[in-house]
Amino acid sequence: MKYKDRISEREYQDRLETLLKNVLNTNLQPLRSLETATKKRRAQKKKAADSGSQNQRRGLPANGAPRR
Repeated sequence: MKYKDRISEREYQDRLETLLKNVLNTNLQPLRSLETATKKRRAQKKKAADSGSQNQRRGLPANGAPRR
C-alpha cells in the first residue's frame, strides 16, 4: 500500500469515527436533558419535603401558615 493511500485511509477512518461519535452524542442529548430534568424534579421534591418536615418541627403546617 502506498504512503498516500495509507494517509487517506487514516483520514477516512478518523472521519468515520467522528461521524459515529457525533451521531451517538446527538441521539444521547435528549436522554441527558431528560436525566437533568429528572434530577431537578427530585431535588425540588426533596427540598419541599425537607421544608415541610422543618415546619412540622416548628409546629407549622407544610404550607407555612401558623396553626390555630
